[in-house]
Amino acid sequence: MVVLGTTSPSISCLPSSTQTDYKARRYCSFPQRPRPRPRASRFFCGSPFAPNAIHSPSLSVTNEALNVMISGAPASGKGTQCHLITNKYGLVHIAAGDLLRAEIATGSDNGKRAKQYMEKGQLVPDEIVVMMVKERLLKPDSKENGWLLDGYPRSLSQATALEALGFRPHIFLLLEVSEDVLVERVVGRRLDPVTGKIYHLKYSPPETQEIAARLTQRFDDTEEKVKLRLNTHHQNVESVLSMYKDITVKINGNVSKEEVFAQIDSALTSLIEERKAASGSVAA
Repeated sequence: MVVLGTTSPSISCLPSSTQTDYKARRYCSFPQRPRPRPRASRFFCGSPFAPNAIHSPSLSVTNEALNVMISGAPASGKGTQCHLITNKYGLVHIAAGDLLRAEIATGSDNGKRAKQYMEKGQLVPDEIVVMMVKERLLKPDSKENGWLLDGYPRSLSQATALEALGFRPHIFLLLEVSEDVLVERVVGRRLDPVTGKIYHLKYSPPETQEIAARLTQRFDDTEEKVKLRLNTHHQNVESVLSMYKDITVKINGNVSKEEVFAQIDSALTSLIEERKAASGSVAA
């Protein structure tokens, strides 16, 4: 297991442009303070933010697609990092929640089964969601370009089911953010019901008093409920890590989004180079 990014906290999280639902669009923006660069490790390959670097394809160094899983607590900035990863590496972004909504909207067999449970207020069984994920991973674009599985699996049983179906990532990225930072990010969030824009009372306040007066808070964005969600997340992650311990890279998510992505980019770049070298050795 490799741990990346040990600089002091400075927070920034932005919304992923690939998400449209309210939950995914919640975000906040935090001021940054100057800080030393992350300490070097075998995964740190310098900043990826040279001109045009973020838009250049990286998978040309290997003929085999890259498969990645990423996990992070609510408000960890995972959505932002998924956008940055897919933008640079061209991976297919797959989120179980998005798949579920899409299947229900199209009226597929899996979608109809899932809807029956949801209308009763019940959780959709693992076997239904696993089949949705399986079908998406088997599509040509996922097989050709590689995939980024976002926030899934969430339990050992889900991870075991994917493994049994032959799906295992090359790397498991874990965004680690301290609880006090996560609570502060969530509790201060407010929604403008007119524009759909998300504000933060401390770090991204509304522009006018008129906007401030109409802002609303999501019912579960309270400290008590956030801590319950975080506790559930931590329990789930611990069980999943037992399956992917040997390929897990821990990312310090307390720093700015640029610094977080620098850690991720270094890990992925190093992994690609290692696989390229291994492929060359086999060919030789």
